[in-house]
Amino acid sequence: MLSVRAIGLTVLAVTAVAGSAPPAAAHHGGAVEWSTEQRGPVTGTAKKFAFQFPHVYITFDVAADGGAPAEWTLVSRWTPTILRQHGWSRESIKAGDTVEATYLPHVDTPRIGLMQSIEVNGVPLELDFE
Repeated sequence: MLSVRAIGLTVLAVTAVAGSAPPAAAHHGGAVEWSTEQRGPVTGTAKKFAFQFPHVYITFDVAADGGAPAEWTLVSRWTPTILRQHGWSRESIKAGDTVEATYLPHVDTPRIGLMQSIEVNGVPLELDFE
């Protein structure tokens, strides 16, 4: 059985180690990742729809001028739980669907964005519900 002194020293050691760790990067800052200038629309053909945590995303091909299609990825700021409450499901977007979206562009990567609005085969999916 550990003495009160031994337990106190253990707690002190754990606190010292934890306190010396570098701070973790914040995930939900947003302003660091996304430009506040809305872009779009961008239209393409769905390749993958990931209805998963922590955030739902879609990968799609956008026709490039005179070249091979460029792959784009748009992420939703909402989790699957919240999107499900607004009518989304794993079947909302399927490979081959036509996707048209407006987005906030990633500050460093031009073909990655944060969804602002989205239509699938001409039908809007609700996305703006703060």
